Amino acid sequence: MVAEPSGERPAGLPAPGAPAVVPAPPAKAPSAAGPTVPVAREVVTVERAPDPRVYSKGRRVWIRSAPRAKAPWIGYLSIGGSVRLKSEEPVLDAAGCPAFYAVEPRGYVCVDGERATLDASDPMLEALRPHAPLVDQPLPYRYGESLGLKRLLDVKGFDAPAWPKWLHDRRHMTVRPRSSVAWTEEVDVGGSTWLWTADLTFAPKDKVKPYEPATFQGVHLTSELRLPLAFFRRKPRPKYRLTEDDQLSKTDAVWERLDWVGLTGASKKVGKSVYLETREEGHWVLARDAVVVKPRRSKTPWGRPIQRGGEAEAARPAAGEPRNTWIEIAALEGWLIAYEDDRPVFATLISAGRNGAEKPASEEPFMPPSTTPLGRYRVNRKWVTKTLITPHVNADDFIEAEVPWTQHFFSKYLLHAAYWHNNWGDGQSGGCVNLSPVDAKWLFHWTEPPVPEGWHAVQVARGDPSTRIVIHR
Repeated sequence: MVAEPSGERPAGLPAPGAPAVVPAPPAKAPSAAGPTVPVAREVVTVERAPDPRVYSKGRRVWIRSAPRAKAPWIGYLSIGGSVRLKSEEPVLDAAGCPAFYAVEPRGYVCVDGERATLDASDPMLEALRPHAPLVDQPLPYRYGESLGLKRLLDVKGFDAPAWPKWLHDRRHMTVRPRSSVAWTEEVDVGGSTWLWTADLTFAPKDKVKPYEPATFQGVHLTSELRLPLAFFRRKPRPKYRLTEDDQLSKTDAVWERLDWVGLTGASKKVGKSVYLETREEGHWVLARDAVVVKPRRSKTPWGRPIQRGGEAEAARPAAGEPRNTWIEIAALEGWLIAYEDDRPVFATLISAGRNGAEKPASEEPFMPPSTTPLGRYRVNRKWVTKTLITPHVNADDFIEAEVPWTQHFFSKYLLHAAYWHNNWGDGQSGGCVNLSPVDAKWLFHWTEPPVPEGWHAVQVARGDPSTRIVIHR
């Protein structure tokens, strides 16, 4: 899946050598109907909780780098999100916001009472809380495939709260077949069932086919559980044993699709076939049946030799020192390894571009359609969920709603969870790197920059740590 393009660069980053078009935040929705807030409006004081916070009453409440309405954004809050105040003293601004407040760990939020509030018991906030994404789950919403439908702002006979108009995403009210829908609740009205979607519109349940949640997950590596590993994609694969005459014989046992097994590194050629010895006692695997995951390079991006397994764990960096995290992705083979400096810590299957992988050109469109970009990149934006839109010619856009654990690294390309398929190891995407929801959630919280507590999104600024990504075939 490819995100919407935009010419905006992340705040504080120098312009790259080649054009870089990154997913843009949706345009500001118009303010709710009502009088304009006067500059001299008195700041309303509310009774503060022991842990004073700013609460989001919108899907995007911007966290700015400075207490100015036009300062670059460094993150945002969403429905159900809140962040602790760094200071309870407001910073008054004469340029469109009654008062900014400094928040943890950095940045400023405009508290206008409309989109953001300091009042934990605000009635609209209470009404919105049941519709917040479940950020502790691999899938923050329930998801399904559109069979072709129109979203509605309200349903006759159902008494929904009078939401401000800017809470709804009014783009693409018609959702084409094979696009997706994300929802929080089901509503029964007059014999019909409606899905209350993530942006608080309604979709007919009979026009949505729920996805079966993918449960696949990768392997967390230790000094005992180490690379190389073999994963099995597409179908079950047979186990082999050595015979008395030093041949390899197929057994009745199999590794199921998406199973994995450790390898010893030993191999044996019998005729034209190569077999790999596993760490499962007495069992071998036919090499062409396995996706073998092992480092493709001998050194890290910083020039240190990569640990191959069995060595003592690398020393943890001291407080304040960088973790030196990086990710190696084999786009055609369909695997990913996450490293802390010279030590592999995680391995899994991924799904890259369905048309392969290519080196980007020097200008847009960068590469053939549905291919993953080869090269070296960095994570520069992260979203807990983000709706991805692929434009189509002479047709409605293709939409994947509220895609979880999304990380931007180049142009329109992202690492993200895919809730719509379970074909790990094979090319499936429009060029992005798909991960299972469980793996995507772990990777999202492991990579840098970290997303502060309560934030829905973060953007890298100059000097921030950023995980490197190396993509090869």
